[in-house]
Amino acid sequence: MIDSIVSFLATPIVTRAIIGAILIAVVASTSGTILVFRGLSFMTSGVAHAALGGAALGLYLQYTGIAPWFDPILGALTFSTVVAVITGYAGESGIAQKMEVAVGVSFALSMSIAVFLMYYIPPTQVPQIWGYLIGDILLLDNLDIVLLSGTAVLLVVLFIVFHKEFIYVSVDMEGSIAHGLNARAYHYLMLIASSLAIALATKAVGAILVYAIMVAPAAASNEVFRSVRGVVLSVFVIAIISEMAGLAASFTVNASPSAIAGIIAAMSYVVAMQIRKFRERASILAAGELEESGSSTASAVGSDVLVDEAL
Repeated sequence: MIDSIVSFLATPIVTRAIIGAILIAVVASTSGTILVFRGLSFMTSGVAHAALGGAALGLYLQYTGIAPWFDPILGALTFSTVVAVITGYAGESGIAQKMEVAVGVSFALSMSIAVFLMYYIPPTQVPQIWGYLIGDILLLDNLDIVLLSGTAVLLVVLFIVFHKEFIYVSVDMEGSIAHGLNARAYHYLMLIASSLAIALATKAVGAILVYAIMVAPAAASNEVFRSVRGVVLSVFVIAIISEMAGLAASFTVNASPSAIAGIIAAMSYVVAMQIRKFRERASILAAGELEESGSSTASAVGSDVLVDEAL
């Protein structure tokens, strides 16, 4: 039995899927955490869908012979960077609402370009574009693993070196500028690095799973934990459990691994909200009991004072 399991896990397709799941969890615990802190959860979806427009442009340039060397992944990375720059420019004042609007406009523009270029691309190549939307962690190749590994390492290094600056800029942009921090540089570095990571993850597993894994675990962890370290570790754990459960379901009940992982990740946020409500009720009850205890003590002290004064 054990030998069968080991041989099954050693299968290249399963090995790449497991490695990919771990790398996606690393990307989510770094980039996803910062984006949720910044109030830019929608940026994940915008960048992931912008990759479709970039992939369509790459295929169009290849098909027409304008730039045969232009790989679709280059187009996806280019469009993702453009979305990050536009979003960063709109949010230089630190207002998250402006960045959300910029992401929405960039999202619509990228999808429109993708649909427009599809009319000029051979129908046999169109599924390659939609592959960025659906994706499948079981279809990862060696190049996907290499790209994801490089992205994960880059994000981990940036997070370790600049996590304090990223969080400071995310929480209080104006305050960081007032304290002399080069907030604009960290602002753009954070957005561009995140967008490149999202684009490469989208190429590997699709926009649906990327959005679910990068947003839901970070949002859930932010509801429960108050320390940055706790949030990052929790995001990694939730993401890896969701993806491994999706992989297990795909082999046992013939279900989509991305769908199962997305459902579990989304449910983690529902559970986290319930935990937070329970904590709030408990704190309110504790505060009420403390207030009653304080009132009783004050009454007792007041009575003693009156007795002493009477004596």
